[in-house]
Amino acid sequence: MLRRLFFALRYLGRPRWDTGRPPPEVVAYATGRPAGRALDIGCGTGASAVFLAGAGWKVTGIDFVPLAITRARRRARTAGAEVDFRVGSVPEFVGIRGPFDLALDVGCLHTLGGAARQGYRAALARLLAPGAALLIFAFTSTQVPGIPPGELERLLARDFRLSERCIDEDGHAAWYTFIREVSPGEKV
Repeated sequence: MLRRLFFALRYLGRPRWDTGRPPPEVVAYATGRPAGRALDIGCGTGASAVFLAGAGWKVTGIDFVPLAITRARRRARTAGAEVDFRVGSVPEFVGIRGPFDLALDVGCLHTLGGAARQGYRAALARLLAPGAALLIFAFTSTQVPGIPPGELERLLARDFRLSERCIDEDGHAAWYTFIREVSPGEKV
């Protein structure tokens, strides 16, 4: 409850994490790749979702802060982009239907606790198509919020293969690219 209140209050102004632009890592990933279906987890005001939609992706964005979703919808209208923005909670993903070819998480997973992290993994294993990419930005701290390198890989190892990890110069944050593995008996 306090977590929700903290984030909701931050959106009364402009949260420090809301740059209004998609991260360069998202731009680099999407550039030159064929568009598909994308899920923007904790989409905030929609900068990444709107960028992806402009690049031809069919995008669903989810955030639990209604004001952030209102601003995201406004951003999409202004840009002439079609994005399905939804107010919803992670890791429940109520009403979200896959399969997605890409999931993007810029700072959501590292704010979740243990049981919610397991729910997140299970939900993404269900929502992402085999071979889909999962891009995650996370703080690497052992403090909250944070998820240290190694712990994230262990969390996702059952369903995802680490493709790339880039830890920033000071070691406080990292970008990860995971690939959704094919489960035994699953059709591709």
